[in-house]
Amino acid sequence: KPEEVMDAPRKGRKLVFSGDTRPTSAVVELAQGASVLVHDSTFGSSELDRALETGHSTAKEAATVAAAAGVKTLVLTHLSSRHSWRELRDEAREVFPETFVPKDFDVLVVPYPDKGSPRLDRV
Repeated sequence: KPEEVMDAPRKGRKLVFSGDTRPTSAVVELAQGASVLVHDSTFGSSELDRALETGHSTAKEAATVAAAAGVKTLVLTHLSSRHSWRELRDEAREVFPETFVPKDFDVLVVPYPDKGSPRLDRV
């Protein structure tokens, strides 16, 4: 019988990866309640016009999507070398405090919801 080898069902983890994109209601809808949202953050807010021209997002826009979707953790990706990762992270954290920018070889740990929040482990 399944109950002899399995625990009771529990809520799982949900990871949403947006790729290169402008903020969209589709991402907000799909990311509802996600453990982690990985979102494009190529530009800072000072370059909103460039983000609009190229189909990318600013850090603040990514944070706004995360907040609207009610995710636990936002991970910023596809950062432009024009900005320091700290600058973009800090801009996003003004809107969504649980924002991280991973570096090479970092590990994102995503526990089950009843075991804690996602965290970034630096190696």
